[in-house]
Amino acid sequence: MPASAKMLVGESPLDGERPLSTWLAAQKLAALKLANADALIQIIFFIDPNCPACASLWSWFDTQPRRKLASLWVPVAYMRPSSEARAVALLRAADPYAALAHNYGKGFDHQSWEGAIEPVRDVSPAEQARLKSNRQLWTALFGATPLVLYRQGDGTVWQTVGLPPGGFDTLLPRLAAPKLQAYPGK
Repeated sequence: MPASAKMLVGESPLDGERPLSTWLAAQKLAALKLANADALIQIIFFIDPNCPACASLWSWFDTQPRRKLASLWVPVAYMRPSSEARAVALLRAADPYAALAHNYGKGFDHQSWEGAIEPVRDVSPAEQARLKSNRQLWTALFGATPLVLYRQGDGTVWQTVGLPPGGFDTLLPRLAAPKLQAYPGK
């Protein structure tokens, strides 16, 4: 079975354990943080603002108790011409939660693959560079959205691409506590 077909059924070699360095690099990217200031991130979502699967991921996330997960949402902006300007609009938002909810909520157009947030008109070179850095790491992992990195209670870092077997709820019991302060040695 080709890797793309395996990915759809959760058997992809693209899913699996990743080095801690990948986790640390992902946390340095331009992202929307949905967490208390002192919480350590539990899960990182690589998204495109115009991605219908990412909108479905948001619908899953935006419910109790998932909404309380310490998460980063890393825009990669590749799917449509307006993706970059929408990604910048997300990153500029004063309220990251409200921006994601607006973009992926009721206004998301699933037929034309268009997020609801208004694209900015003036993307700066610095913002372009930040998105380029996001895309570089994401492409090195496997350029598809949603791509999810998560850390488990034992400190290991894992990746899944697309919808994991059994859905994202299968990941929840494995996630590290949001205030875990140290990783045990491996």
